[in-house]
Amino acid sequence: MNLNVQVKQAGKKVNKIKTVVMEIKEPPKTVEELLIAAVKQTRELFVQKRKKSEKLEQGDLSQVSLYNEEQIEDMASVGKVVFGFSLNNRVPSEKEAIETALQAFEDGLVAVFIEGTRYEDIKSPLALVGEETVTFVKLTMLTGRLW
Repeated sequence: MNLNVQVKQAGKKVNKIKTVVMEIKEPPKTVEELLIAAVKQTRELFVQKRKKSEKLEQGDLSQVSLYNEEQIEDMASVGKVVFGFSLNNRVPSEKEAIETALQAFEDGLVAVFIEGTRYEDIKSPLALVGEETVTFVKLTMLTGRLW
């Protein structure tokens, strides 16, 4: 089953949202199952990126992503230029990653929208058939005073 996941892509010229396809084996029946499937896939991508970094550390430069000047300027404008590898040696366990994501949802730090409708209960039933647009929003707490 394929779901279209909206991902924010920051840049100097335009902050835009692009859609990437998330492939999952079985249609999730609840918001919880959707979060678990998303975490598993995202964690797997992180593990692959980590393996790529290990090859780089061993001197294999074929894994380095090269960018043109405009792409570097876009990344610099948001404060981070990356070259497709991670220096983070720690890979969270799948269980730990899932627990963290579910807790973040329950605490209201992550919002889930499917076709523009917000789902607030982790046990909410879903009837996904494929090709729906899913948006995960990480909410940020702002600090300051209210006068």
